Amino acid sequence: MMISIKKTILLLLSFEIIAFSQEITFEQLKLSTLENSHRLKLRNIDTSIEQARLESVYSNLYPQLSLVYSGEYNKNLDQATSGTLSVGGTTINSTVRNKGSLALSLNYELYHFGTTLKQIEMSKKEIRSKKLEVCNEETKLFRELLDLYATAQKAQSEQRYKNQMHELRQELYTLKQRLYGAGKEYRVSVGDEAIRLIELERDIERAQMSYEENLIALTKLSHIELDLKSTQLLPLDIKAEEIHLGSFEENSQARQYREKIDQKNAEISLNIRTQLPVLSLYSNYYLYGSDMHNAAQAFEDMKPNSWNAGLSLRWNLFEGFKYNSESARLHFERDRLSEEYDLAKREFDAQTQTSQQKIDRLTQLQKNNTLIVNESRSKIAMIKRLREQGEADAVSEVSVKLETLERELTLESEMIQHAYEAEALKLQHRGVEECKRL
Repeated sequence: MMISIKKTILLLLSFEIIAFSQEITFEQLKLSTLENSHRLKLRNIDTSIEQARLESVYSNLYPQLSLVYSGEYNKNLDQATSGTLSVGGTTINSTVRNKGSLALSLNYELYHFGTTLKQIEMSKKEIRSKKLEVCNEETKLFRELLDLYATAQKAQSEQRYKNQMHELRQELYTLKQRLYGAGKEYRVSVGDEAIRLIELERDIERAQMSYEENLIALTKLSHIELDLKSTQLLPLDIKAEEIHLGSFEENSQARQYREKIDQKNAEISLNIRTQLPVLSLYSNYYLYGSDMHNAAQAFEDMKPNSWNAGLSLRWNLFEGFKYNSESARLHFERDRLSEEYDLAKREFDAQTQTSQQKIDRLTQLQKNNTLIVNESRSKIAMIKRLREQGEADAVSEVSVKLETLERELTLESEMIQHAYEAEALKLQHRGVEECKRL
């Protein structure tokens, strides 16, 4: 009678939890992460920074116009001298005390073997690389979510089944106590059941702790508040036909490496072009005024004085071997990127092969364990009939139910792992066109 009341109470509690449960799917977590992740927002800001930097590079295509005013007071310390002296590149006016000048200057780089265009090309490639970095960050976040989601699902499943097993173990412990009282069971057997009960309670507590830890981590990543008591994680909805197994070259990581290699090639080309001559146009328009006694009057007396225009050619013939060391550094950096690309490709291919083998093995294990579970359930029905006929006892029936629950837990864990491996493979082969930010 007491057991019946307990079952009724547990059933009512289960209905209450289901009625107020918060059902969450993996897709909901992914969408919320896309909208709210600080890591993605930081990557997008990095992209915006590079776009703003590109605008500043474009400014090099336009001429530079500047206006310079100079007001000067000159005190002659040598009374014996007068007039204007020139010493090296310095002009000394020893007569006029107050002078004012205004100069309008124009400078325009006419030809430098396409260095500015190379800088623009590099900036554009950097922007594309930053956008692909956002895509890579999305995939990384989704993989972190998936790891937490699957671990939480396993903990949730383990907790649910072991609670049922605990109830059966408690019933078995009670039965063995009665048998021990009747002299039909050993004390050691009763003690073993007590230990198994304690172990189950420990496992349930650990599963609860793991579930809550992973749920808190999911809340942090997804920005969805997940209640630790009522959240129900729904199964991963993934089908084999939904997985597109593309090549590494289609992956956003590969695309980013190629952009970086192309950018480094452009940087090497730019470094070569900086060693070539620069042809520039310059022009100046001067206004000049002076007065012996009053600075304000010198400013008012300013009038057009002269103008000039010309071409200049600058060629850096020697810079202390700076070009050689810079060129070597750039080539080493490009070689490093090429090696990183090859390494990433090998890891990608190896991971794909490993995941496919895991999925195949788990598929076979699921088939085998499904047969075992079905046989165990048939065994429960059979032992019930035997018990009704007096050919089996209650201990045997409870033991068979416990075995069946353990096998059902194993099967569900394998199903969760199978769905996890399939989703992980799908994320690994996520194409660039799937990125929301590109």
